[in-house]
Amino acid sequence: MSFFKSDKCKICKKNLGHRFCFRTGKDICWQDCNEMRIDRKCPSECSYALKETDDLSLKTKADSIAEYTDLLKKQIDKWISLPQKIFGDEIPRNMAESESGQQRLIEFFQQFQINSLIPLSYLKDKLSLHDLKVASHIKSYEDITIEFLEMIIKQEWKQTIDLLNNPERYDNEEFKKNYLLRLQSNKILVKLTDFFLVSSALSQDKKKSLVYFQLNGKYNITISLKRKNDNWLISEKIFGKPEIVNSEGQAMQQIAVLLSKNKLSDCFELLKKYSSIYVDSSDLNYYWGMYYMISNNEDKAFNFIQTAVELDPEFLEAKGIYATMLTQRKKIDSAKLIFEEIIKKNPKDIKSMNNLASIYISEKRKDEAKKLLEKCLIIDPNFEYAKKNLEKL
Repeated sequence: MSFFKSDKCKICKKNLGHRFCFRTGKDICWQDCNEMRIDRKCPSECSYALKETDDLSLKTKADSIAEYTDLLKKQIDKWISLPQKIFGDEIPRNMAESESGQQRLIEFFQQFQINSLIPLSYLKDKLSLHDLKVASHIKSYEDITIEFLEMIIKQEWKQTIDLLNNPERYDNEEFKKNYLLRLQSNKILVKLTDFFLVSSALSQDKKKSLVYFQLNGKYNITISLKRKNDNWLISEKIFGKPEIVNSEGQAMQQIAVLLSKNKLSDCFELLKKYSSIYVDSSDLNYYWGMYYMISNNEDKAFNFIQTAVELDPEFLEAKGIYATMLTQRKKIDSAKLIFEEIIKKNPKDIKSMNNLASIYISEKRKDEAKKLLEKCLIIDPNFEYAKKNLEKL
């Protein structure tokens, strides 16, 4: 697993040292960076140096909400202990000792309600401002990933489902069992004891995000999320730095080419390599399924195709193969439902229509079968499988 090892911060010797510090000449973590830059003595050429402001806001660079919030709290600790011009050079901490002073502070802080990054709850506790109204906290993409990893540490495996994108897919007991088995079989997650949030990023349309962590002081994981109805939900875990997230498509293309050329040995090595990185890739599981189908290992092929569908219920090609495999395993009712779902999504999927018609024929539902087969031939008059099934009628 040496691929995942990271360089530690040269100050704390624990967290990932992910940025160069001009003051120390060393790579340090953002927590130690915050401890240092709060004194505003960092050289101006450093993009993380603090710029002077007259209020609680900060002009600086931060790589995550967690980092910025931590820095704000340090700023608040200093601010409440120093004379402030806006209060006639009175010290906020001293003002909070009187009722009139508290009222002036509350009136001042209420203006920050619209800025969700200002930790008003922290100010409220620090100054004992019991009457300060604080808006309810809306969970950010970072909050969701932290909650997820805390559940993993506690081994609350089932509870993690509620944090996933499309959690309703796990109403399917087979999918739920499969998900939990994969989670509990991951050698890194099952031994997780601590984590450090390194950085995060938000897409331009604010509908997707990435949160990058260091696990147990040595493994990298990037968690991808999607926004759904103002809630952030986890869509994928990738064991590596954020830079490799966009490399998944290229990796899958390499595998597809090897499969098409029947280079199974080379394909196996790539599948094995990427399986430790793109653990939630529906495409990767699909290609594993194809690999084992070519290798005539139907049981393993079925397991991987099932996982591909579990990970991406909209993956129609994988769903079609999955439904066909269910038919072969005599799970006819489940297969019918899936074929019907596929046809509803793609009314021109003649393979699924033909397969569903075959099931109808076996059930003596000839009229329904004929209707489907005729639709197939309208779309593709040369579709031989539909012609042969029509002959049976």
